[in-house]
Amino acid sequence: MYDYLLVVGPGRSGSEFLYRLLRGHPSFVFPEIKERYYYRSPGAFRRAWKRLEGRGQLVCDVANLAYADARLLGGVAALREAGFRVLLVVLLREHRERAISMMQFRRSRAELSALLGGRRLEAAVVRDRLTAERLADIFRADADVLTLSFSALIRDTGAVMDVLPALCGAPEFEHIAGQGPGLGRAVNQAVGARFMWLSALGHWCGFMLRHLGFRRLLQRIKDNQAVNKAFFVPLRDDAERPRLSEESLRLLDASAAECSGIVEESSRRVSEGIYLRKAGRADDGVSDCGVAPRGAA
Repeated sequence: MYDYLLVVGPGRSGSEFLYRLLRGHPSFVFPEIKERYYYRSPGAFRRAWKRLEGRGQLVCDVANLAYADARLLGGVAALREAGFRVLLVVLLREHRERAISMMQFRRSRAELSALLGGRRLEAAVVRDRLTAERLADIFRADADVLTLSFSALIRDTGAVMDVLPALCGAPEFEHIAGQGPGLGRAVNQAVGARFMWLSALGHWCGFMLRHLGFRRLLQRIKDNQAVNKAFFVPLRDDAERPRLSEESLRLLDASAAECSGIVEESSRRVSEGIYLRKAGRADDGVSDCGVAPRGAA
């Protein structure tokens, strides 16, 4: 039913987990790296899709930063005009949790915002949140939109694995998270840098590999658990968790409430934390896509 599955949403919202999940299904095909941003280049997408034509598979693209990309709507529209069917998947995590997780992540990678101090890091993370305005823009795209909450993705993975193949006209998953190779690893595990200088070097080397075109090599490095163990160590206790100011907490809570309102008003609930909006028909029932809410007759 779709040619292109585009996953968007701020980092630390479960994209890595969903990526590992979908990579284990033969109908969901990924490029050489998780974030390919095919919507920016209809020509690149057409070449990728051509290789799959007639094989019952669809091109997947887990592109975190697409949620804030001004080229998203135009790119999706161009693909739709070219006759390609697009399913947008929005990952939505409770804003407080995501902000703290992202602060931990940036510290572990020795990213610039983390090196500039706690206040700069907090401001950068809050600024990168999924706002109601950005979410409303996504829902204006000429494409079906499936919203997955972080809690549904990691706590009711079976429901997600029921919905996605049915929407995409693909066979059911043969296993669920924790029952297949690599799927049982922790989601968004909080880690710290083993050596700050080493993490900073690794972060900038990854940046250069991507921009020099060595994407396949970069993805292999990111997937390698031995590399992760060399660079990162688990946090010892909750005392190492970042703290957010009251002002940031109020702003994040307000954004979270606004985003939840947009999703609930414009989509139909499929299961707890899973919502579907049909393009151009916000009030359509999900049964039109062959997916019924869990527990429905």
